[in-house]
Amino acid sequence: MRMKKFLILAATVALSAACSHNYEVTPVVKDAGQIAFGSWADNLTRAEARVQGTNDWLAGDTFAVYGAKTDTDPDPDVTTTVFDDVVVTASGSPVTWDYENHRFWDLNCESYTFYAISPSAVGTAATVTPATGEITSASITFAGNDNDILVADKKVVLKGSEPYFNNFGTVPLTFNHIASLFDLIVKKTNTITATVAVTAVSLTNMDATGTFSVSDAYNSTAYNGASGLAPVVTWNVPTPATGTYTNASGVGGTVTLPTDVTGVATIDDSTKAAGDTLIRKLVIMPQTLRNDANVQTLNITYTIQPTGGDLTTNTVAIPLYDFDISHDTANDGTAVDTHKFLTGKHYTFYVTLDAHAIMFTATINDWTAQPGYYYLMN
Repeated sequence: MRMKKFLILAATVALSAACSHNYEVTPVVKDAGQIAFGSWADNLTRAEARVQGTNDWLAGDTFAVYGAKTDTDPDPDVTTTVFDDVVVTASGSPVTWDYENHRFWDLNCESYTFYAISPSAVGTAATVTPATGEITSASITFAGNDNDILVADKKVVLKGSEPYFNNFGTVPLTFNHIASLFDLIVKKTNTITATVAVTAVSLTNMDATGTFSVSDAYNSTAYNGASGLAPVVTWNVPTPATGTYTNASGVGGTVTLPTDVTGVATIDDSTKAAGDTLIRKLVIMPQTLRNDANVQTLNITYTIQPTGGDLTTNTVAIPLYDFDISHDTANDGTAVDTHKFLTGKHYTFYVTLDAHAIMFTATINDWTAQPGYYYLMN
């Protein structure tokens, strides 16, 4: 049997602040001059906690905010911390944001600079420099359905800029996913006429525990917003971790494994026929795909049973390192992001099962002619 691995790569939809979109953010009712916060999102109307991997702010969501104000007169400049581990919480529908011990705009300063991390617990557990936004996180372990971590773009507010200093407006923060998101889909080719069922699936040797750091650069364009003010994030894994994920690990609960794999595909079919999901919205730590004894591996057990025939079982271990972006008969195309899972990207891996029945033809060798044998009887 031949098995072809495919991958389609797409960046996750980061929390967008594109100027072509107009989103209403409802600020909390505030005192005159209070510094208040909002965040751009595609949907601000639900009333439960945000689902990991999504872009929807919901009641109960939090972020920790950091920031400082700068006074350029007298010289040299004086920078003073204003926010440090301050938890901002969403409530209501549509959501509003509020925090305790309100801070107020200082109109004598030239600028404010803000940074933020969501959920707030990740920020408060980290070491953060409020004036620069540098971050060193505590150790984080990914269960697969949590730890969707967001870090906001650097937000600079200059004196005289609308609507902040003049009208005491709400400061909009744009967040970026800094984990990776993973989906796994299986399909079969049109050469298989038998029933194919998947009975088990797992990802093994996955890096699942580590820390992240953010430099003071904040000049990344790696995310969908591409603002040039996004965080520069590095994930650090002390030693290769051995995290294991199954069809029960992703966001939204256990995925029922297919008892009859669908998505009949033709190799080189540009439509990449849909198949069955095996793992859905798995939040994973960004990591380098190894090609050694600790290779991250996809394990699939499946059965093939022709109508009226015997059931056969196969278990296959596929290195994630071997997946490519070409939907063809070879596994030698362009690798997954140069063999990496990167921050803020949503990866969908496709496994196509291509089985061929063992068939026979038959011929019969002709009789072998022998020389004549004689006997003379008198």
